[in-house]
Amino acid sequence: MMALTNDNLTPREAAASLKRSVVTLERWRRLRCGPPFFRVCGRVLYDAADIAAWIEEQKQASTGQVQA
Repeated sequence: MMALTNDNLTPREAAASLKRSVVTLERWRRLRCGPPFFRVCGRVLYDAADIAAWIEEQKQASTGQVQA
C-alpha cells in the first residue's frame, strides 16, 4: 500500500521535475503512457521513486530502439 510521504509530488511538482507542462501530464494520464500516479481523496499524486524508475524505463526503451 502506498504511503503518503514527502516523496509524493503534486502534478505541478512532477511536471517541473520532468520539464514538461501540467497539461502534458494530464494527457499522459488519459493515454496511460506517463509515469505511474495515484489518487488520494481525488487528488492526483506521483511518487518521486516511480518517476525516477519511469525515466529509466524510457532511457532503456529508446536505447533498445537504436539501430547500429
